[in-house]
Amino acid sequence: MSRLLLIAMMIIGLAFFGCGEQAEEVGNGDGADGGSTGDVTEDGGEHAGGTGGDGGERVAVQGFDFETADLEVGQWIEFGADNLPQTVKISVVGTEMNQGTECYWIQISTADFVGQVLVDAEGLETAMADYEDQFGEFAADPAAYIRENMSDATGMANMFGNEESMSMAIEFVRALRMVKFEQQGMVMAVDLAGVADWLEDMMQDPAFQDQFQQGFAQGFNAEGGQEGLDTIISELDNIDFTFEETEVDVAGDNMRGLEFGIAHPEGSVSVVLTSELPILPLAYAEISGDGENHYVEVRGYGFSGAQDLLPGAPAQTIQAMMFLQGMEQQMGAMGAQQGRGIN
Repeated sequence: MSRLLLIAMMIIGLAFFGCGEQAEEVGNGDGADGGSTGDVTEDGGEHAGGTGGDGGERVAVQGFDFETADLEVGQWIEFGADNLPQTVKISVVGTEMNQGTECYWIQISTADFVGQVLVDAEGLETAMADYEDQFGEFAADPAAYIRENMSDATGMANMFGNEESMSMAIEFVRALRMVKFEQQGMVMAVDLAGVADWLEDMMQDPAFQDQFQQGFAQGFNAEGGQEGLDTIISELDNIDFTFEETEVDVAGDNMRGLEFGIAHPEGSVSVVLTSELPILPLAYAEISGDGENHYVEVRGYGFSGAQDLLPGAPAQTIQAMMFLQGMEQQMGAMGAQQGRGIN
């Protein structure tokens, strides 16, 4: 039971801090300046644990800024988990004009995988503004927000499937222009032009909305999700949510940031954000309890020196809309056959 509680707590914590920046108004207002000078190469070896050491000053969170520092070619940040040697590196490796907008190639690489996404930075900023407002509602009273929106599968489905949430999701997809990856030694690309408009038309269909609600609830309950929600709701009075200004060691550098904590007698979750990192402001995330401790940390970062691992033009570019339209036609044909009673 305690492990289920901790997992649910971690999901809540990371769901709202998946990307973001420290509060605009915290403590005495003397926050990080959003920039860092010079490059850092490798982690000094000891992670800070995300606590800041001095307990931090309790702060009233009044506003949130989900905008990271401006993207620039050369930026990179590398994450690792626990004591595992494997890492995930996120880099800005190039720019390209797409539909009249300058976009950035964001590369995600591990020891055995390389992929890139062409991102409209301004479009992504616009999309994240709505998530910023939603997080502000959560931060004002986390327990009340959870009770109102996460008490059961129907509430969760409504939270993710209402018109506003779907519009936010569409704007996020609209900011993603192209995907590039390596297949059998060749660089391939998938053009996402038109996908956001297609999704928007589909999501506005009342039949789709009903199917989404039903499918979400069925899938959530089938995986035991309700048990996790029941555990969270029953333990809310024993869970302490905190927002503290803190200092944290990030790859050998001391940085100011904001720590979001979820504490329970059986365990705790901590997420530390700082505006001094490139690309993503996540400095540290940790979950402890049930005799276990797991964390994700920044192993290294820099503002220059990123390497493009998929250079040059792709050997082939595939239009994603071709697949979506083909799938839509097949589903329509299957529906027509079922309507005529054809097996």
